[in-house]
Amino acid sequence: MSFFTAYALLEGLDPEALLHEVWVERVTLPRLRSRKSGALLSFDELRERVPEVLAAEGPGQADSNGIDYRQRRSLALHVQLTGLRGLSYPIRGLRRDSPVTGATYADWGRFELKPGGGVEQMLEPAGHSPFDFVLASAASPGGFAPQLLDRRPDAEAYESHGIENFPESGHLWYTDGGVLGAEPLGRVVSAGRALHGVDGSRGLLVLIDPRSENASLDRWSDPDAEPSWQTGASRALAILSEQSLFDDMRRIEKDNSRIEWIERLATRLAGELDDQAASSVREFIEEVGSERAGMRAEERPDRGDTEAVDGDLPSLLHRALGEIGGLVGKERVSIDVISPLVLADSADDDVGSLLAGEFIGDFGGFLSRELRASDFALGYQSTIAWLGPGLAACGVDDDIAARTVSFVESKRRYDMDEVRGGEARLSDLSLADRFELVRLGAHTARVLGAGALDIRSRIPDGLGRVIDRRRGLLPGSGS
Repeated sequence: MSFFTAYALLEGLDPEALLHEVWVERVTLPRLRSRKSGALLSFDELRERVPEVLAAEGPGQADSNGIDYRQRRSLALHVQLTGLRGLSYPIRGLRRDSPVTGATYADWGRFELKPGGGVEQMLEPAGHSPFDFVLASAASPGGFAPQLLDRRPDAEAYESHGIENFPESGHLWYTDGGVLGAEPLGRVVSAGRALHGVDGSRGLLVLIDPRSENASLDRWSDPDAEPSWQTGASRALAILSEQSLFDDMRRIEKDNSRIEWIERLATRLAGELDDQAASSVREFIEEVGSERAGMRAEERPDRGDTEAVDGDLPSLLHRALGEIGGLVGKERVSIDVISPLVLADSADDDVGSLLAGEFIGDFGGFLSRELRASDFALGYQSTIAWLGPGLAACGVDDDIAARTVSFVESKRRYDMDEVRGGEARLSDLSLADRFELVRLGAHTARVLGAGALDIRSRIPDGLGRVIDRRRGLLPGSGS
């Protein structure tokens, strides 16, 4: 959804109308079901239909009364990916002349999007557009085949980050970016700093709570429970991205404290040192910069290594301590969360009791428009519940905050009580939706059958004959 939200902001569209059209009306199981035997689901039809959604006469267009509502500043769109090839880089070990070779499967697509850039900057060039990266990041291995991206335009960036085995083809296959965490929140903060610089303002990071279950659900501490392998696998896969995400939040909280401690220590030390100390501190900073130049480049672009080593003694001490703590170029960032839990009837409720499309490995929403409408209304209501106290905490004028909440409330499409479908089950689906599920089941059988044949074709001939004889498929096998 970040792709369409960014487009709405940059083009001055109605984001509610655009997101509703895409998520509730357009993303259906029949349109996602693959027509080929290589996967259960496919983005092929979605690729064809998205341009018409983003067209000038698309659903996001609204009467602006002659007012230009476009975002005035550029937006940074960073897309998280899980690479299937793996990229290697050196890590300095005990023997510095013989570094250890590390590997990473976490990758990113980075885009700077301009106001009024139109559809072209979202969909072009083919194979390397923001849209291509978003689809690759959304390709859940539970249903979609890996997606191919053209990374040739990023070859120099890979080299600058110390990657040693960038493929000659310049292409890489990817799957769902949520499989790996890789500090997504830190990247968001860094992207904003790199794009707009550090201007002394205080940053706010708003996270849409991704959890479909509470961390304290009793079912996972009940000695008498006997979880199936399916429920255990589902829970384990959900934990992977959540753990790294909240580790990232915790890291930002710690960075905020460290930044404050550095400021306090630099001020105190400056009062105890004479002016000659400034020269020694300046030399130390230059030495650290020189040593870092021989190491693998940092992942984030906000370090401020290009800043001149200058300033008074407190500034130099602050910079030196920041170099040691890896905090150069960082400022304190506040974090807040928009979560459906604010609407829960009791503290024991979990998000799964509110979300409607949480069954069938979180793909349930693709089966029914009613389920998607319920989850859309839930997200909208959760945002309204956050806006009042959230804007107040940001120091927004009370009158402006009240008018903002009132406007968002006026755009509400659904009454939450009328469309709420939390804890939906297969039995709640219409006959038409169940028929689509049956068709998906039949296609699943074809995909699995094709996969079995592919595996059989890869077995060496001699071993294959032994297997066939044991299964009674060859003469003389006794069956």
